[in-house]
Amino acid sequence: MNYIDINQQKIIEAENKHYLGLIDDIFIRIDKITNPFVKMVFDNHINQYLDVIVKGNPDQLLQCHNRIEPYLIPIVKTNIQEVFKYQGWFDQKKKTKYDAYDLAFNLDIPTCVYCNRIYTKTVINPSKITRPTFDHWFSKSDYPLLALSFYNLLPSCTVCNSGVKGSNHFGLTTHFHPYHTSMNDDEKLNFKFSYDHKNYSSFKFKIINKNDFSKNSTNAFKLKEIYETHEDEIIDLRKLRDIYSDKYLQMLKNNILKGTSTSEEEIYRLAFGTHIDEAMFDRRPLSKMKKDILIELGILKNEK
Repeated sequence: MNYIDINQQKIIEAENKHYLGLIDDIFIRIDKITNPFVKMVFDNHINQYLDVIVKGNPDQLLQCHNRIEPYLIPIVKTNIQEVFKYQGWFDQKKKTKYDAYDLAFNLDIPTCVYCNRIYTKTVINPSKITRPTFDHWFSKSDYPLLALSFYNLLPSCTVCNSGVKGSNHFGLTTHFHPYHTSMNDDEKLNFKFSYDHKNYSSFKFKIINKNDFSKNSTNAFKLKEIYETHEDEIIDLRKLRDIYSDKYLQMLKNNILKGTSTSEEEIYRLAFGTHIDEAMFDRRPLSKMKKDILIELGILKNEK
């Protein structure tokens, strides 16, 4: 789990392309509504907020939903689901217009935003082959107005999206949302990976949460349980600590890579296959976990 910086240029550009790719078709679908009551609901309560619905931040999206919720009788909900249609329209492989493959490619977030365990890279050439699944943080069934909202489409792996989160109801003040950073620092996601000894040569993951928000979030996404499949990673890191001491990285720098222009960040990536910079965690699986364990083992120095 790691927050996504919405001020990154690629995120800004992806948001703009998402809006331009959808807004005309949304208007066309609205124009096709024939039921007078439904048209009144759209004219008086939805149309003026279309920009926010498509590209508003998580707080704004929730406000839009709450504004229209009193009108969500079946006939209105059915038409909203048709206008903001995700399945069978936005997520199809065969469509040539803007779709989920384009969004995934523009976002360029190659690992799951929730577990950071699995690559979710997008391949669209020579054909649309693979992309991340998109988790609707606000579920399509309960929040049909938000089915195509940029900040409600989170690139994730199938395990986290369907196997763990599913349609469970989360709140912005109680559970992690990768784009939602408007709370106080003490209320934001704050946890670290750690380990216990099961026996002399075997270790078990544990997660240390610094606040209730983090506890709710890591428990909801079952991070401890799914990371237990990677306990061999702790064993390997521990062996490095035992064989090469806590000066392993310094040894690489001074001996193996002596005389090269390789940076300390590159040495770290070559040694452990992940990134040390938190802003780059999404580029390689297991980045946060490995950094946290390496700090605890003493292999990483001067890191918080």
